[in-house]
Amino acid sequence: MAWKKKSDYTRNMFNQLQDTFELVEKLQKEIKSVKESHREEIIELKIKHSRRESEIEWSYRKKLREKKETYENEIYYVNAHNERALKEQNKRLTDEIKTLKMLITLRESEISWLHEENAALRAVLNQNSGNSSKPPSSDGYKKIHNSRVKSGKKRGGQLGHKGHMPKFFEKPTKIIEIKAQKCKCGGKVNYSDSRYVKKQLVDIEIKANITEYREYTGKCECCGSRVQNRSPVNDSVTYGNHVKSLINMLSIEGNVSINRIGQMISEITDGLIKLSDGTISKWNRDLSKLVAPSVQKIKEKLLISDVLHKDETGIWVETKLRWFHVLSNADYSLFYAHGKRGRDADIEAAVLPAFKGVLVHDHLRSLYHFNCAHAECNAHILRYLKGAVENKKRRWAEEMIAFFMKAKSAVKEKPPDSEEIQDFHRRYDEILDNGEFETQQNENPDYKGADLTLLRRLREYKMQHLRFLSDRNVPFDNNQAERDLRMIKAKTKISGCFRSDDGDGVFAALKTYTATLRKKSFNIFAGLISAWRGIPVLF
Repeated sequence: MAWKKKSDYTRNMFNQLQDTFELVEKLQKEIKSVKESHREEIIELKIKHSRRESEIEWSYRKKLREKKETYENEIYYVNAHNERALKEQNKRLTDEIKTLKMLITLRESEISWLHEENAALRAVLNQNSGNSSKPPSSDGYKKIHNSRVKSGKKRGGQLGHKGHMPKFFEKPTKIIEIKAQKCKCGGKVNYSDSRYVKKQLVDIEIKANITEYREYTGKCECCGSRVQNRSPVNDSVTYGNHVKSLINMLSIEGNVSINRIGQMISEITDGLIKLSDGTISKWNRDLSKLVAPSVQKIKEKLLISDVLHKDETGIWVETKLRWFHVLSNADYSLFYAHGKRGRDADIEAAVLPAFKGVLVHDHLRSLYHFNCAHAECNAHILRYLKGAVENKKRRWAEEMIAFFMKAKSAVKEKPPDSEEIQDFHRRYDEILDNGEFETQQNENPDYKGADLTLLRRLREYKMQHLRFLSDRNVPFDNNQAERDLRMIKAKTKISGCFRSDDGDGVFAALKTYTATLRKKSFNIFAGLISAWRGIPVLF
């Protein structure tokens, strides 16, 4: 039964499958018939569809081209705008770069200038009396190392040095014999021995000596004429030559101010002599006229001198700057004041225009206008060289310092012969050549430092700096004039400036007289008294 059921099922399935195939075949025929019936319509639709696609594609392409052209135009305009903007920006940036380069160059030159200025200011701050022309008074409390070589000896008197003590005066003013009459026990003392111990008390007694002259008028008993007696003084109160000379000496040699002189004289005389400032000034002025012949004689002596020293320094007269000059040698000193520092003052002094010897000075250029031989002060050069060593570390400056010290010692020991002088000259030129090479290696071509100026000065004025080698009369330095001129600085520090227009000239004339008296070992006080008597020392 089961087999029969299975056979029926298979038969049914076969029949259904056959029916399906028939149905499919029928549908295919129908589809084929439909296709054939609609073929033309489909072809037409395809043609329409293709045409529509072409139209759509053409329209799309047209729009695309339009958009492309629009975009290209926009891109062109944008590119043109951007290119113009870029060009403008490039030009602006190029200009900014040029400006920045100029600013950099300017800043670099400014930095270089500031470096040079800083170095120059440091050099100025480092200046002192040992490495420049500044006076020792400007050093303050700084310890300055000078160029003196230590001898190794102790200060004060050396071993074997003969001592000195006060000597007895041969003619004492007063003698007082000390002889006690009674002993401590009450007995009488006998002085049969003539020996004694001598002791002297030295003192100065200053007192006013006032002499009164009484002039009487009489009548001659013989002829009856009136006789009028005259005293040796003219005014009702006249001051003598001693008090005038003392006041002149305090003013000129002591550098005491006029008002303090009056106070001192009043106190010394217990108030008897009271002098006004005008009186003291007048006495100085009157004495300067009395010593005029001596000043003229000093000029004549200086004029025929083999070597003269010249220096000058500034002084204040009221609120005006004037110049105090000195011309001197070992025996004579001439001081003169003038409003100018240079040639006009020296021409007015009437010495240098006719002088034919050697003039030693500190490189004041105007002095080279005078027709005489010249020598430069090497002490100043040593200080400047020391400044070049300390501020710029110049090796050539060290070599030049050693050269000058060696040359100075050689001249001091014995005069060098011609061959030795030539050797010194060759060494001098060699050091200057080394200095120029050193400067070229370390500095810019436009460098204008003080050390280079000094180097060129030593080259240009070689003969003036080395004249002391060949002429024994010419010293190594100008210390003679500087020592003579030092007192005017002490005068201005103690007394201040000169108050009258001719005060500096009066002081110069009197200082010429007293300084020469001192150099000639004359008694200055006696020389002043002699001048007041109308017979000044004519040397």
